[in-house]
Amino acid sequence: MKKYVFRVGVQVEPMEGTQLPEDCAGAYVNVYLGADEIREAIERVEIELLNDCYMPVLTYEAYQLDLEERDYDTDEEGYPGNADLIHLQENGGIWYGPFNLYPPEDIQLQ
Repeated sequence: MKKYVFRVGVQVEPMEGTQLPEDCAGAYVNVYLGADEIREAIERVEIELLNDCYMPVLTYEAYQLDLEERDYDTDEEGYPGNADLIHLQENGGIWYGPFNLYPPEDIQLQ
């Protein structure tokens, strides 16, 4: 069991073998996991992303979730609810939220 659950926001780019679409330059994703400290959470997220063929290029946020004081249940698809977050804290694992894709720079709208 880990002391805390963290949400780590990361910008990723595709690597060989990635599940991102070919016409995608990258994505933003929130990753949820249990860890004893924030540095452990960030390092583990980066390792897991690399193992899953997502190149982390920028970690733009990382913070501890307050499972006792806040309700994380949501109707939004792809995000973990309270039970999922407690499971991550007690049993380990990692949860990728939705990947918010962005196109290559040369085809972005001006």
